[in-house]
Amino acid sequence: MTDDQLLVELPPRYCPVQVDTHPDAELLEGQGADWLTAYGLAGPRLRANDCAGFYGRIMPKGVTERLQMAVDWCFLMFAFDDINCDEVVPDAAGKQFVDIATRVVRVLEVPDVDLGPTADLFLAPVRDLAQRAHRSATPTQLRRLVDGHRAWYLGVLWELRCRLTDVTPSLNDYAHMRQHTAGGLATTSWIEIVDGGEIPAYELDSPAVRALSELSFTIAAWDDDLFSYGKETWFAQRESTPSNCKLNLIDIVAQERGCSVDQALAESVELVNRLTHRFIRVRDAVLPTASEELRNYLDCLSRLLRGNMEWGLLAQRYRNPDGRHPDAVHTVGSWTDVPPVDTPPAIPSIAWWWDRDLI
Repeated sequence: MTDDQLLVELPPRYCPVQVDTHPDAELLEGQGADWLTAYGLAGPRLRANDCAGFYGRIMPKGVTERLQMAVDWCFLMFAFDDINCDEVVPDAAGKQFVDIATRVVRVLEVPDVDLGPTADLFLAPVRDLAQRAHRSATPTQLRRLVDGHRAWYLGVLWELRCRLTDVTPSLNDYAHMRQHTAGGLATTSWIEIVDGGEIPAYELDSPAVRALSELSFTIAAWDDDLFSYGKETWFAQRESTPSNCKLNLIDIVAQERGCSVDQALAESVELVNRLTHRFIRVRDAVLPTASEELRNYLDCLSRLLRGNMEWGLLAQRYRNPDGRHPDAVHTVGSWTDVPPVDTPPAIPSIAWWWDRDLI
């Protein structure tokens, strides 16, 4: 490790799930990158995101042609996030984000809608994806896809408010909003479309399955905070005017607890481990009576937990922060089979995940 490289060592993560990769991951990755490049959205980190590695771990047996939709969406939304959410100043981001987000949602609803002249590069690839989804998905699956994007964009607006006021949110607020700022529902809504089976509403909307969905989205998002912390620190070290707004679990825990970064890192991993243990317990209680469609969904959520972490520790998106400094950041992690306690953390906004009637 050289002086200009940053190393982050994570405490062991508890996640008793094994994952495989999709056999056509390389093909999916190449086709996705070429697809986005054709729309003029290629950037320095285009092929560093390993989108096929991400979705390929969630759906390792997915039909390649249908899985390509999810991989393409992943390429597009990383570019969308970089350009419209992360790489703009807060006062400009609000108008820029709202303008494009409202159009994206409408195109997902009605692919052939006429929204008038626009110079935005995102609408054409969104329209192509929407047309493919409408040919493959049921009306219910499409509504869930649109609802997932609305939830994501609401979360981004909340983040923009934090950035505009230059204030770090409380852990209680961050705990229930992080699943939305990370686009959890938008990400997993592709599972049904790729798989083809529609989960009955009485199952998907039941309290136990809602808890499982929220748990999985939050676990994955907080893992994102863990393996992206080095990247964020790398950028922060190069800022001329450091921001008081921190939108990462480790920083928020450190501020709320008044502790060191090392202590906050350990507590953050312990939090994620507790959520993971709760997910496993509730999932195991739901699976025996689950329909085939719900069982597949829960299997995918389970693989998301392990696959997302494995993907993030390897993706050059986080190891090469700006696309010009390969391996500037190294984040290393390990796994443990020792489960944490199954008691709710002192975070009221998510305490309902431990309601007794869920299992």
